[in-house]
Amino acid sequence: MKLVNLSLSLVIILFLSLSIKAEENYIKFNYGISNNEVSTTSTVGTIPTDESDQGFLLSAGTMIGDNWGAELMYYDLGSSSITMDAAEMITIDNVNYEAQSAGTISNSISGYGVGLILANNENLMNFYVKAGFHSWDKSGSTTILDNDNGFSGSFYNQGIGAYGGLGISINVLDNTSIDLAYDIIGLSNNASLENNSSLLSAGIKLSF
Repeated sequence: MKLVNLSLSLVIILFLSLSIKAEENYIKFNYGISNNEVSTTSTVGTIPTDESDQGFLLSAGTMIGDNWGAELMYYDLGSSSITMDAAEMITIDNVNYEAQSAGTISNSISGYGVGLILANNENLMNFYVKAGFHSWDKSGSTTILDNDNGFSGSFYNQGIGAYGGLGISINVLDNTSIDLAYDIIGLSNNASLENNSSLLSAGIKLSF
């Protein structure tokens, strides 16, 4: 993780140096409904899960060329949870865990990333797509399972993954736009969009 964080820091420095020379910079805040995939399964029957929450994404970008640029982001996608009764069992990463008491297991998902953005840059509406990589943190703890430490290593973790998104910005003032977006954030270390979370959001974009 230290090497990854160093790499991200170097990318941020490069990003800031490019933004000084860029013709258009922006900052954007989006808030909406998140969906956080629960990667566990029940060994018998169905165990209630809650994958929906509210989240936000704060980003800053710079258009380096006419139709492309770079973007930094920070996101918080809320949490996902599993509700269990005593003696129920769940499976994660092909390992079974039994609940010693009833309770709810939850995690919180946040992270930051850097990527490229492609946009058409029309006067009234700007369509865009973006892709990049990010560092995530799924935090939390549990005390109700027969092997809490083993489960925590899979359900609570950190890593580097891929993300993508698309959206539309609608200009309402000279430097202000309404932004509608859909972002998907992969929470696996193989640079894919597996075990993903997503955010369907609306927000405001300020250009300068």
